[in-house]
Amino acid sequence: MQFRTYPVRTNDTFPVRLETASDVAEAMVTVAGVDPCDSQYVSPDRDQTLTVQPRTTVIFEVDAELLKQQGTTHWYVDGDYVTTPAGPWPSTYFAEIGREIFTHTFDSEGTHLVDTAVVADEGNSASRWEVTVADNGAAPPTVNASRPATSELAADETTTLELEVLSHSTELNRVVWWMTQSDVILDVSDIEGRSDTASVTVDGGCHTCQIEAWVIDENNMFTAVNPWVFEGFDAADDGGGGNEGNVAVSIQGTNSPVTGGEVLEVTAAIENTGSSEVTRTVDLVVGEDPETVDSRTVTIPAGGTKRFTLVFETYPVKQDDSFPVRVEAEGSSDVRTVTAYGTES
Repeated sequence: MQFRTYPVRTNDTFPVRLETASDVAEAMVTVAGVDPCDSQYVSPDRDQTLTVQPRTTVIFEVDAELLKQQGTTHWYVDGDYVTTPAGPWPSTYFAEIGREIFTHTFDSEGTHLVDTAVVADEGNSASRWEVTVADNGAAPPTVNASRPATSELAADETTTLELEVLSHSTELNRVVWWMTQSDVILDVSDIEGRSDTASVTVDGGCHTCQIEAWVIDENNMFTAVNPWVFEGFDAADDGGGGNEGNVAVSIQGTNSPVTGGEVLEVTAAIENTGSSEVTRTVDLVVGEDPETVDSRTVTIPAGGTKRFTLVFETYPVKQDDSFPVRVEAEGSSDVRTVTAYGTES
């Protein structure tokens, strides 16, 4: 049996108890407090007053210099354990950018605490951010235009891609260019000011792979867009023909690994690359013997992206179990491998 403790700042002693139908055993345990890490190793600036609008997504980062390896930070929101970063995208980001990454979308108004516990051989440390969510808060950056305007790219040709980006609240910082399915970072473009143009040149790409761009400002608020896909993408439309209903779904992250019996959370995004509003049902499908375990119907404006969380209550397995999870909409899907820890592992 196990229990993930919270990264307290001072030593904390509390009781733990084992119970059966006929007996009870109790003991007192102590969790040692951990000191905050140096603020230069984390982003965004944790000493600032950060107020954001509802449904804003923020990237939280810890520099690789603090970690013994990728996947050794544990993240909490408002005191609840959320995730230990795992999977291809956090691993790629760590290898290419040199930072452990955690993203969180703030939906409800009020003040929220984001904590991370950093596990290292020379001693654990922690960091805390306070984020206030209010209607008059800062807005994430937006994309005004993308070039080329067509959503399809030739898989065997060199193409220069451009995004015109705008920040409503603070200075722009960077654009991270991803190729989905390959799970690779193509480049990082430095941007500045309140408006700028970011570009990247790609030498073709894998069949049906999409280009996903993360537009990030100085407060690490970000917007993800998927303007292009390499030819062969079988997108659905609303029946009007042309380019009026193309959608692309992607998995933004999960809280894997979880302990068997806990709830697995899959953060997904669906982008409408067409020229009119569409409504789609997105399914969460798990396992080698596919089973649909959750669904969400969303309406996406033309050129817009919606993010949401799908959930699955994992089975209380005895041994560690890894299995695929897939998000599916008409004509588009994305898959990740997740892990449920066994209760006897």
